[in-house]
Amino acid sequence: MSNHTAIILIALGGPRSLDDVGPFMAAFMGRPAPPALVAAVAERYQLIGGRSPLPDLVKAQAAALEKELGKDYRAYEGFRYSRPTIEDAYDRAVTEGADRYIAISMSPFVTEVTTGAYQNVCQGLGDEYTCPLFIPSWHDNRLFIEAWKEKVREGLQRFSDSHHWKAVVLFTSHSIPRRYIEAGDPYQQQVEETIGFIVKALGLEHWRIAWQSKGAQAKEPWIEPAVEPTLDTLATEGFTSILEVPVGFTCDHMETLYDIDIVHRKHAESLGLAFERAESLNTSPTFIKALADIVKKSL
Repeated sequence: MSNHTAIILIALGGPRSLDDVGPFMAAFMGRPAPPALVAAVAERYQLIGGRSPLPDLVKAQAAALEKELGKDYRAYEGFRYSRPTIEDAYDRAVTEGADRYIAISMSPFVTEVTTGAYQNVCQGLGDEYTCPLFIPSWHDNRLFIEAWKEKVREGLQRFSDSHHWKAVVLFTSHSIPRRYIEAGDPYQQQVEETIGFIVKALGLEHWRIAWQSKGAQAKEPWIEPAVEPTLDTLATEGFTSILEVPVGFTCDHMETLYDIDIVHRKHAESLGLAFERAESLNTSPTFIKALADIVKKSL
């Protein structure tokens, strides 16, 4: 297939089996991880099916996007810390005859922690004519907001009438060290803007923002409040139900299937709270339309 626009969807990646956990962590950390840490992380992956669903989900998102855009486009998945890498995806697009290249960070929010690393890789690909156009942020895309509105509505409908009126929508995103924010990183501001759009569109009365998945060995301040103390506060305020919305993520992986579905759920239920999670966007038709809209606007 020649003379097409190549779209590379970029994400962190993830282990496809328990044997891949060590190599994935080494790639992510830039050095071999201690065996005890690898074993602890592998145990978590075992609890969510023995692998990360992220690589296959991003591949499915690429296939759905390609179908949405039509015959003049081809979509590829490329990962920073597992295969196929960003470079693998680019090379495949070149081999298949692409004449234009667009790379999209699958995190909608700009931060040096992730999108900065993705952009650095993209800038090293090709030449001044074939280097991919990198799209780092699309947190305010209208269809992206609409996709989350759908998921929040569906999630709230799972509560019984007795719980619905005392339900709080808890929006969460991955925390990062505060020093990035203090240096001008727009990540927190963009996350909060997206949440503001969703809250306004749905007319939500009870909602909060919390930050999850702080590094276990972190010694410096990260964005707060964390999820668990936020749940404690909500319980003391008399709320009975929590709908957690993983607005910071565009598909399921460790942070949704383990951190939210297991750890946060257990904590909420220990407080007597009814707990539900809004489904991740994954291959939501509205979300795929959002990606297509982002591509078309970039052209």
